[in-house]
Amino acid sequence: MRVLVIGAGLVGTAAAATLRDRGHHVTGTTTTPAKVDGLSTLFDEVVVLRGADREAVHAHVSEADAVVVTAGPSAARAMTPEDRAATYHEILVATAESVTSAPGSPHLVALSSLSVYGDASDHLDAVTEDSPVTTSSDPSPSRFLAMEATYLDAAGDRATVFRCGDIFGADDPPIETKVAMAHQYLGGSVPFGADALFYRLSVDDAADAIVHAVENRTVGLFNLTHPELPPRNGEIFDVIGASQGLPGLTYRGEIAAPSAPISVARLADTGFVARRSYVAHPLLEQV
Repeated sequence: MRVLVIGAGLVGTAAAATLRDRGHHVTGTTTTPAKVDGLSTLFDEVVVLRGADREAVHAHVSEADAVVVTAGPSAARAMTPEDRAATYHEILVATAESVTSAPGSPHLVALSSLSVYGDASDHLDAVTEDSPVTTSSDPSPSRFLAMEATYLDAAGDRATVFRCGDIFGADDPPIETKVAMAHQYLGGSVPFGADALFYRLSVDDAADAIVHAVENRTVGLFNLTHPELPPRNGEIFDVIGASQGLPGLTYRGEIAAPSAPISVARLADTGFVARRSYVAHPLLEQV
């Protein structure tokens, strides 16, 4: 199978490694020409393109049996509404429009975010894929929802959309470092809420879910995170901060996320469960 991976970051390269091990031919993309040589050892081919460049995207999508879109906004450029507005439409929506308007009928797999629920489903016992989504105008959930609609409306019978927890692993800094960085670079103020449950997704589970979807042509909308109930943002971040001698964070609540448990039953019914994404933090075990 010929697989095009748009976005050769942590998840894209991890998925490519497994797909190549399974005998698939994988082409990766980057927006940075200087990265081509380094990525050439990880993919069968590497091309330079932007997701918003329809002509370039069309040329490569038309040759693929499956297209995996793992390109996502940088966390460093998502700390303010202004930053999010400047980047989210191009990276999420414009890429989806380029992919779905391409000739051919490849299977499409795209990564979205659990933030699309916001706090709209907090009154429920569990948040399923059919639960209400946020009506927030913030560029993060609104652009993720627009991206989802583009894939599902244009290619619903051949599209998989994963609503992912916070992705970690590989070169991504650990939680302790992120808490310290929030104080060092953001003045201790973060855009999310304290009460949201801290659902995470390991790079390895994200990659395995993509491979599962590609090889089984799993179609539809799925929550993708661990089945275990995690701590809340304020609970874990402030305990970690206190262990480093740091004051509690200020939670601005601009990007709401669910405080009700996330159901992953729909994806489990297809035969996949994220088994490597939940690790109880030792500091919370001591509380």
